[in-house]
Amino acid sequence: MIFHTGPTKPALVLLCCVGAWLAICSSSFGAPISKTNLQHTLKLLKVESKALYEDYNKTEASGISPDESLQLPCFSLGREALTNISALKAYLEEVKSLSGNTVDTTKLTKWLVDISCLNPLNVNISRPQKTDSYTQKTFILSVLKKFSDCMAELQAKDNIC
Repeated sequence: MIFHTGPTKPALVLLCCVGAWLAICSSSFGAPISKTNLQHTLKLLKVESKALYEDYNKTEASGISPDESLQLPCFSLGREALTNISALKAYLEEVKSLSGNTVDTTKLTKWLVDISCLNPLNVNISRPQKTDSYTQKTFILSVLKKFSDCMAELQAKDNIC
């Protein structure tokens, strides 16, 4: 067995680690990913986000209008994907928390994480006061609507990959 010492040892370790990381996260660097799997996940996100929005609008937020001033980042592929997915995940987790888990966004957040090679960042978002039910419902409805609209817009673009 040959033991490498000197400046080549860190280089070999780095090469092995980076090689494994690139193999796992190749989609972040423009290598081909399964377009079928990506399109399937995006379709699931579109259907589930629309269903959650419509269900919440009918059952919990009837008569409440979404807050159009809420700035929710839209999902995107490319350089800003990790940042946008991180923010979307934070908003969806806040929706689940504010609703007392009646709006289950677990599938949405899992699918977002699945299409992001790296773990989403922890980002801070503006949250409504938890004591005001109307504000909470408006926030939840607004997030669900914006995310649903965003996914519908993304699906409208045929050439996403």
